[in-house]
Amino acid sequence: MPDDARSDGRAAARGRFPVTSAVVSVALGLGFAALYLLAVRTEVGQRLDDEALGATASLWDATVPLTRLVRAALPLVLAAVVLVPLARAVGARAWRRLAAGALVVGISVLGSQLLKHVLLDRPDLGHQSIPENSYPSGHVAAVTALCVAIVLLWPGGASRAVVAGWSLVALVAVAVNVVSFAHRPSDVLGALLLVGAVTAATWGPLRLGETAPVTVRGRARAPVR
Repeated sequence: MPDDARSDGRAAARGRFPVTSAVVSVALGLGFAALYLLAVRTEVGQRLDDEALGATASLWDATVPLTRLVRAALPLVLAAVVLVPLARAVGARAWRRLAAGALVVGISVLGSQLLKHVLLDRPDLGHQSIPENSYPSGHVAAVTALCVAIVLLWPGGASRAVVAGWSLVALVAVAVNVVSFAHRPSDVLGALLLVGAVTAATWGPLRLGETAPVTVRGRARAPVR
């Protein structure tokens, strides 16, 4: 393939990247809004949501001490873990990835709290297993956003195994929040959609698809005499 054609193809791909991430972000945002309207603001949605929560009651008695411990510890552990790739990213001057991680965590955490406590409400339609509005889960949003930040800052680039491993951590947060009766199923799913939308919205403008993985240059060794 001629060099001109190859460079044109790369330029076209770069042009599509922000558009694709914007479409994904909008789609996930619409999914977040649709889930809220169906699961929180309709009688059928509230009933099905509470029934799904009630289906985990048999697990509550057996696992609640463990699930509450895991739920409390996860954000603190991840906040400590993220400091390691964060320090390496600073050393490597990976500013775009650092900005992306900060934006994903900051917007997801603050946005979930603002949505849950200020912007969204939950009408009383006769299904109030959790009395106050709990959509979306701020806890799951924080854990998932920290997992995304760790993947973005992973030294050398995140492999499929790394992505799968941190995705599993986010799913653990989903499970413990429901089993411990801290959140309804719609709350945790809404948090995942929120973080996904924020991540996609960040990916395009910062052109993370074109950004090299975090690398740390080693010190040059003195010659052996």
